[in-house]
Amino acid sequence: MASQNKLAWDYIVPVVLPKDIKNETPGKLPAYLLTPAAGGGKMHWIACAAWNAMVEKAKTEGVELKPTSAGDTYRDYEMQKRGFLQRYQLEDTGTGATKTFEGKTWYKKKGMATLATPGKSQHNLGLAVDVHSAGEPKRLNWLVANVKEFGFSWEVVPEEPWHLRYVCGDKIPATVVAYMQAKGIVAPKPKA
Repeated sequence: MASQNKLAWDYIVPVVLPKDIKNETPGKLPAYLLTPAAGGGKMHWIACAAWNAMVEKAKTEGVELKPTSAGDTYRDYEMQKRGFLQRYQLEDTGTGATKTFEGKTWYKKKGMATLATPGKSQHNLGLAVDVHSAGEPKRLNWLVANVKEFGFSWEVVPEEPWHLRYVCGDKIPATVVAYMQAKGIVAPKPKA
């Protein structure tokens, strides 16, 4: 059993964007690019296929994967902004954690988890999912052993074991391609 130290799950790679979102505004993706995700919410159609394939495999191995909430998959700009304003304020909180948003320095409130500024989150691109109870040892060990096969990686370790991002762009992993073929998933077209 892998331990939960940083070295056990320090798999972080840069995100490669799928070509169909490279020119889209984060948090304002067209609806046709978003697909319902297993467990709730929506994700970019490729990331969603990868997530759904991973959920299916995990289930066959006795591990349940689901988002922490429907809002922890794709978030539109306004949803991200609401979350950000709940966790950050303009007055210094003494936490030492700051973000710049709308040209101002914002301070993280005590006891709050980090959240990206609106338009800067992988959730705003439909590529991220926060996994419910990801730090639970059996689930974390399964994720450590399997995320790469489905094109996911972490962004921040060890602070956020729950936050996974799809990182492979249009170079879809073979496991996910097989899932897509079996389910008849093809690239969506814009509605005229």
